[in-house]
Amino acid sequence: MASPYYTKQPVYLEDPSGRFDNILSNKVHDPSDRVGVIKGPSMTIPGKPEGPHNRYTSPSQTYDLGSSPGREKTNFETHGPTRLNFPYTPTTSIINSANYSSYDLTHSNFQQRAFDSHMNMEINITAPMIVRSEEEALYVYKAATWIRSTMKMSWKNDVDPGMPPPILRFNAHGIYENVPCVIRDFTWNLDSDIDYLEIQDPTSDKFKIMRVPVSNMFVLTLSVTYSPKSIRENFSVKDYLKGNLKNQGYV
Repeated sequence: MASPYYTKQPVYLEDPSGRFDNILSNKVHDPSDRVGVIKGPSMTIPGKPEGPHNRYTSPSQTYDLGSSPGREKTNFETHGPTRLNFPYTPTTSIINSANYSSYDLTHSNFQQRAFDSHMNMEINITAPMIVRSEEEALYVYKAATWIRSTMKMSWKNDVDPGMPPPILRFNAHGIYENVPCVIRDFTWNLDSDIDYLEIQDPTSDKFKIMRVPVSNMFVLTLSVTYSPKSIRENFSVKDYLKGNLKNQGYV
């Protein structure tokens, strides 16, 4: 049976940029495939019936069109976007707020409110991450590493130094679709009153033990963000009310 950590869930967080290695994928390559070599486009001409009464069929012929054979696949081409699955339904809170200015009039019992701005939404996620095997323990550890990496900018030893953290996409139950967001806070407690599972440390070439709790709770705070171009060209309250903007991440 497939692990719920490696199958698409109703609630998940995805990085469509493909900037980070997909350490949350369990896909394994054939070693003879040179780590995902692209062979280049090809064209196959099927065989034709031949001989008396067309009783025989000539073999098909495949021709290499030679565009870019031998180029190695990128991590994105190999695994697709990194997706953090929440295998057990998390508690998700969406916080909407608006700012209003107050007009204070002398000798008045009441104040008037003037609309100032609408705040970007906040998404709070409390996600249980239960570990039942070494495979799932490794996933939880890698998930925590991936979350922390998406909160950091690229540094001088990276390919694009100075690049800010990627814009992620949050999906939940079909209610929220492709919501663009960044991770602002992440909490993972290593509690003292639960059991731990020992696994091989994936960061070490030598035999080194790492302990992962069998019961974990990931707590994340996501801040929704939209590009100025998207807001300018796509958003309207009328379309928002009709639900036309749901698949564009407007919540």
